Amino acid sequence: MPSQTAVRSLHRRLSLSLGSLALVIGLLGAFGAWVVVRQLAAQFNADLAHAGSTMQPSPAVMPVPPAADHPTPHIVIQTWRPGDGELPGHTSDPTVLVPRVHPGFSEVHGANGRLWDVFAMQAGTAYVQMAEQRAVRNDNAARVALWALIPVLLLLPLLVWVVRASVRLSLRPLGEIGERVAKVDLNHLQPVETHAAPEELRPFLDSINRMMLRLSSLIDAERTFIADAAHELRSPITALQLQVDNLRHAPPEALEDRIDELQRGIRRTSTLVTQLLGLARAEIGARASPAEVPLTQVVTDVVTDLLPLALDRGVDLGVERMDDAVVRAQETDLRMLVKNLIDNAIRYGGEGCRVDVSVRRLDGHAEIEVADDGPGIPESERERVFDRFYRGGAKDEEGSGLGLAIVQTVVDNLGGSVVLSGRADGGHGLVARIVLPLAILRGHST
Repeated sequence: MPSQTAVRSLHRRLSLSLGSLALVIGLLGAFGAWVVVRQLAAQFNADLAHAGSTMQPSPAVMPVPPAADHPTPHIVIQTWRPGDGELPGHTSDPTVLVPRVHPGFSEVHGANGRLWDVFAMQAGTAYVQMAEQRAVRNDNAARVALWALIPVLLLLPLLVWVVRASVRLSLRPLGEIGERVAKVDLNHLQPVETHAAPEELRPFLDSINRMMLRLSSLIDAERTFIADAAHELRSPITALQLQVDNLRHAPPEALEDRIDELQRGIRRTSTLVTQLLGLARAEIGARASPAEVPLTQVVTDVVTDLLPLALDRGVDLGVERMDDAVVRAQETDLRMLVKNLIDNAIRYGGEGCRVDVSVRRLDGHAEIEVADDGPGIPESERERVFDRFYRGGAKDEEGSGLGLAIVQTVVDNLGGSVVLSGRADGGHGLVARIVLPLAILRGHST
């Protein structure tokens, strides 16, 4: 794991290491340039002192041909006094003639073709000018630049090594975190520790941990679902096996009753399997593209389909209100949602119960309401009835305890809400209310 005392920010760590190295190189370069400049200043002083000490009257003819071993001077000083002609009266080197220029700084080409930087001034009755070779100045500038560059060139391998080492050290937590994340599987969904991670990685690691928590919750829920489904399926399948065995050994006069019993068992198992598939489909989420679905048509079709069941159970099923409302969803999901809600009211309302279905269009959303006057659900159990396989005190033998779990899942997928409450008139019964967002068509609510 990364050291607890290490700098926790990749940005600061890289800035400190690379900035320190750049500072060292800059100081060494400045020191080298300072040494060279001091040497150049000493050389300039020496050249100036030499030129001053060699001042002499100029010959009648200038420039004088230099001797074979006579070097071109770096600095030349020339003076003119009243009465001197074009040639200077005194010079520090008669082999060099620098033309007389106006006061101030100038650059001129001497008789030897060299470029000179000249400063001229009037000093009393004398006119003085000092000239320095441009080539000498260029050489001095090159020497300064070279000595400033030498530390960089000498430390370049060290710079490369430090950069690589700093980057490798700074990014080591990424490798360590990657190794820990690589060990994560469905059986070990442990959050990644973030207290020792660099600051720049913590938001990313926090999002990974949140994803792991959600995934862990989903996996736990699916494992519970599979275990519950296996348990719920085992009972009716075992019952079917017993009923088949009873049917095989039944006397002729009991044959019809045994067949009826077998058919009821098959219906129970079929209902359970159908609802298990519906719940699995709802939890996986819709894969087809949603469409604009009219709620009134869906509710009308479902009521028509469930009317025979209501008549068989002695339930008065009807529609109380139908507003035009369109929602964006898959029609199969809406049908499953409405069917389970009304089916629950019919099955658990009891004989003689009245079930009223309404569709209302309100501001920005549609409301589906199924109200019955049956025994209802105690307020303490209204949250639990959305759990899978929870049936409470329900007596219906074909119920699976999945209807409202499917309703909750589909409503969540559609971005809506579902609420169970008592009747507004205070009577017995239950009101199930679903709120869904209206579809947007051509820039306005339908």
